[in-house]
Amino acid sequence: MKYYSAFALNDLKNIRRESLLLYILLVPWLIVALLRWVIPPLADFLLSSFQFVLEPYYPLVFSFFIILQVPLLFGVVFGFLILDEKDDRVLTILQVTPVTLQGYIRYRLLAAVIFSIIYVMAILGATGLIEFSLWVRILPIAAVGGIFAVFSMFLLLAFANNKVEGLAIMKGMGIMMLGPLAAYFIDSKWQLLLGFLPSYWPAKAYWLTSDGQNAWIYVGIGFIYTSFWLLLLWKRFKRKVSM
Repeated sequence: MKYYSAFALNDLKNIRRESLLLYILLVPWLIVALLRWVIPPLADFLLSSFQFVLEPYYPLVFSFFIILQVPLLFGVVFGFLILDEKDDRVLTILQVTPVTLQGYIRYRLLAAVIFSIIYVMAILGATGLIEFSLWVRILPIAAVGGIFAVFSMFLLLAFANNKVEGLAIMKGMGIMMLGPLAAYFIDSKWQLLLGFLPSYWPAKAYWLTSDGQNAWIYVGIGFIYTSFWLLLLWKRFKRKVSM
């Protein structure tokens, strides 16, 4: 724990230096502006012009832009920071210092989870479109979203050898966002087939919670299933670093 403050200061320096990472951290607040000042007028326009009611699709919009997108962004940010340090051989040096590789990754893992949860809850509240009673019930779902952030981070680390490869993998992560979008419109048990994507579980839990239903089974499965993938990805990453 005593090394975490030094890691955090180093991260701030690296993020300030990388314009891409700064932009990624600003994206969640652009999402707030979109949901707070664009979506309500758009809903009024669609209703008056086309008699199309947008409100029933708010859970889909919020799950895509907040429940999934925000953790994904933090996973990418921390993943790129580690790739940066891997290129600078920092990870190799860590293995012969009192700060073990496991301790360093544990810091990254906790940071990704904590920042994801804080941002998800803060952004949902900042939109002004979520009732307080619903906002409180979303906290466990935000926690699963935090695990999804770590999954995204390890996905980068397990398969990317540098930031260029990381950018290619980041683009491919779009499939994890499209899966829940498709599942939302499948009104049958067949949507569970998309459960092989870790992104499905927090999104589904959010839809059910928004509808006033019990979502604990999806929260639990999401936590266990995503943690299983984390273990596999961690082992692959550790093998790469030790080569």
